[in-house]
Amino acid sequence: MVRFVTQTSETQREGRLLRNVLFTFFVSGAASQPLGSFIPFLRDTYGFSYDLSGVLLSCQSIGNLLAVLAAGFLPVYLGRRRSILTTAVWMAAGYLIFASGMGAPVLLVLACLMTGIARGGNSNFANTMISTLPGDKATRGYNLLHGCFAVGALLSPLLLIFCAGRWPGLGWRIMAGLLCLLCISQLVVYAKMPLPPEYAKKSITSVDLRFFKVKQFWLGAAMLFFYISTEYAIVGWLVTYFQDIGVLDPNQSQMMNSLLWLVIFLGRMVGAVITGKLSRSKLLLLDGVGLFSFFLVMFFSRTPAPIILGLVGVGFFMATIYPTAFAFGSDCIRGNDLGCSVMIFTGSAGGILTPAMVGFVAERAGIRAGMGLIVVFAALLLFSILLSVFSVRTAQALPEKGE
Repeated sequence: MVRFVTQTSETQREGRLLRNVLFTFFVSGAASQPLGSFIPFLRDTYGFSYDLSGVLLSCQSIGNLLAVLAAGFLPVYLGRRRSILTTAVWMAAGYLIFASGMGAPVLLVLACLMTGIARGGNSNFANTMISTLPGDKATRGYNLLHGCFAVGALLSPLLLIFCAGRWPGLGWRIMAGLLCLLCISQLVVYAKMPLPPEYAKKSITSVDLRFFKVKQFWLGAAMLFFYISTEYAIVGWLVTYFQDIGVLDPNQSQMMNSLLWLVIFLGRMVGAVITGKLSRSKLLLLDGVGLFSFFLVMFFSRTPAPIILGLVGVGFFMATIYPTAFAFGSDCIRGNDLGCSVMIFTGSAGGILTPAMVGFVAERAGIRAGMGLIVVFAALLLFSILLSVFSVRTAQALPEKGE
C-alpha cells in the first residue's frame, strides 16, 4: 500500500512538472521564432541589407550558445530556479527593445542577443527536466516538449499577420509588446513551479563529467549540430526567400512559416504516439532521407504547389529529428545540467553559422544561391544520422556513481 501511494505521488509529481515545462517551452517557441518573420519588416522599416539581417539572426544564435554553456554551471552557484530566472528574463527585455521602435543596429543586435540568451536558458532547463523522466516517458516527453515549442512557433506568425494588417507599419512592434507580456507570464510560472526534490536544492555540489568519454553522446551532439544548422537557416530565411523570389506575396510568405510549424507540431505528436513502436535508428534514418529529399523538391521548384508540398515534407520530417537525436545522446546524461548544456551548446553552434552564411551569399549572388547552402547542410545532417545509427547499436547509459 505504501509503495502504491509512493508511485502514485511520483506519477502526479511527474505530471505537474511536465505540464509546467510544456507551458514554458510553448512560450519559448512563441518568442524565439518570430525573428525570421520580423526580418522583412526590419528591412522595410530600417533599410537593412541581407548581410545585416543575417547578422541579427546569428546574434540570436550566439546569445543562445552563451546561455546554454553558462546554464551547465549556473546551478552550481545559484540553484536551478534562480538560474532559469536569470536567463529567461532577457527574452522580455529583448522584445521591449523591439517594441520601443529604436532601430539603431547596435540596439537590435543587443535585443537579438538577449532573446538568444533566454532561449538557451529555456532550452537547457526544459530538456534537463524532461531527461529526469524514466525510459520511454523521456522520449515521449521530448516529443511533447518540442511539439509545444512548435505550437508557439506556428501561432506567432499568424498573430503577426493580424497585427501587421490591423496596424500597418506599427503591427510588428505591437506584436513585440505582446510577446514581452507573454514572456513575463513565463517568468511567473518559473518562479512558482514545483521542482523535483533532488533538483530543487539551492545548489549542486559536483558535476559528473563521465559523459565526455561516451561515443553515443558525441554522435547525438553531431546530429544536433547539423540539424540546427539546417533548421535555423530554413526558419530564419523562409519568409524572405519566398517573398523575394516572387513566388508568394508577403502575407502568403508569412503563412508559410506558420504552415511549417503546424506540420512540425503534427509530426512531433505523431512521434510521441509511435515512441516505442519504431526504433530511434529507423526513425532518424526515415527523417534524414525525407528532410533532404523534400528540401530538394522545395528548392528546385518554381511554382507554389510543389514548393508548398516540399515545405510540408520538410516540416514533417524535421519534426522528430531534434527530440529523437537528443534522446539518443542523452541516455548517458540523465539529469546532468552540464551534459545537457554541452549537447545543446554543440547543436546551437550550427545555428550561428548558417543564417549568416546564407545572408552573406545572398547579398553577393542572390537569395536563391544563399538558400542553396542549406542543401549542403541537409546532406551533412543525413550523413551524421547514418554514422550515428550504424555506429551505435545499443544505448550506452552511464552507471551510477560508485558502481
